[in-house]
Amino acid sequence: MNPAITFAAQARGYAKAAKDLEDRGENERARELYLKAAKLYNDASMMTDEGIDRNTQRDLAEHLFAKAQSLKNPTALSSGKNAHGKKEASNNDESSISKDDVFLKEIPNIGFSDIGGLEQVKEEIRKAIIYPFTHKELYQMYGQKAGEGILLYGPPGCGKTMMAKAAAKECEADFISVKTSSIVSKWVGASEKNVKQVFDIARGGERSIIFFDEIDSIASRRSESEDYAKRVVNELLAQMDGVDTASDNLLVLAATNEPWAIDPALRRPGRFSKLVFVPEPDQDARKAILGIHLRKRPVDSDVDIDALARLTESYSGADLAAICREAADIPLGEALRGGEPRKIRLRDFEAVLKKRKPSIVSWYIEARSAVLKTGEGEVFEEMLKK
Repeated sequence: MNPAITFAAQARGYAKAAKDLEDRGENERARELYLKAAKLYNDASMMTDEGIDRNTQRDLAEHLFAKAQSLKNPTALSSGKNAHGKKEASNNDESSISKDDVFLKEIPNIGFSDIGGLEQVKEEIRKAIIYPFTHKELYQMYGQKAGEGILLYGPPGCGKTMMAKAAAKECEADFISVKTSSIVSKWVGASEKNVKQVFDIARGGERSIIFFDEIDSIASRRSESEDYAKRVVNELLAQMDGVDTASDNLLVLAATNEPWAIDPALRRPGRFSKLVFVPEPDQDARKAILGIHLRKRPVDSDVDIDALARLTESYSGADLAAICREAADIPLGEALRGGEPRKIRLRDFEAVLKKRKPSIVSWYIEARSAVLKTGEGEVFEEMLKK
């Protein structure tokens, strides 16, 4: 059994035991087991074994960690109220992020060499993120400020998160992945405090990269947001302004499918100064992605990966993974119905491609319309070229 599946099985055991303890009212012991289960699921999510869905393991880790946090002693929460009669967050607020958050920090195991194609995107990231770490003296010599944030944007399923992890690997930095669900809290003032704590945790490391995925959900335009959301954006602005790479060894990345929805103040110099468009995979990238997903599957000699890469223009990385799964399902289904097991043939891919169209075409249409409405067509001109 591969390690990822073993970790997931152990996590299920801890989660079940924790639920039994919780039902008996033994919340502190249950909390400890929920945290252990969350850590194991998170460990499983960082492995590349074919037999496990990494996103599912990550979601389970987050769910169990939230469950553990909810079992904290309720008397630890502040009973004070603010001027509006609402509860303020205390230092022990159930949604606070601490250094013990078991899935906040990770060491990426992929680099740029593991990502096929997209060389222009890689070089943009090197200049904005990696060289400031690896050539700090040169940056200081020429008076260049390193460490201004970078915003990765583009259609869904095209590797923005993978690019961010690869950047952290290339400069040997801790990768602090911040899910927006871990930032937002029901308590007044807690969301802003969580943003601050993320930056405090990162500054405590020797070298760190903070990555905000789907940042548009916590950093939308303040003119269109409620009061609590405006406060989160204000705190993000304050923390970004306070990043000094020379002393903090800290860089900030973010990714979004909707860059036009982000407050423009976050895209000014000194904050997310660099916007990098991550398009759908080019032919080299598609060939590499197909190779990865077919590597452990029985593929017939009539399957030409180069030809498949040409046939799948405008398909995202997520689309390509689904195509490989669905093509494999065809001979698998035949074998389950009593047929002789066979390898995956070219005709299986052709049958799948007749039904599955690129998922990102509609994104380009919606993106073009949204960008033109904002009057920022020149800012996001890359996506308008499609």
